[in-house]
Amino acid sequence: MENWNITIKAPTGEFDATLTLVDEGGVLAGEMAAKGGNGPMQDLILGEEAIAWFTKVERPMPMKLKFKGTRDGDTMNGTVKFGLFASGTFSGSKT
Repeated sequence: MENWNITIKAPTGEFDATLTLVDEGGVLAGEMAAKGGNGPMQDLILGEEAIAWFTKVERPMPMKLKFKGTRDGDTMNGTVKFGLFASGTFSGSKT
């Protein structure tokens, strides 16, 4: 199991989230939790140097967040697309 703390920079400000990644019998699964709720990390791709997933949120409005980034040891960073409206960045570290 891997736990990560990430900071997401959106057009409306910054917010923090946690990621929990687990190997369930050879199948990678994850959950993202933030102030607005939590949900599964869908279509999760985790390579030695890459990470990508999407998750759905209901607040402040229903939308899909698509993450794509790179990992370097105990850190990660990349971009996030907020539905059809905007994009931002994220960065984080393993806990």
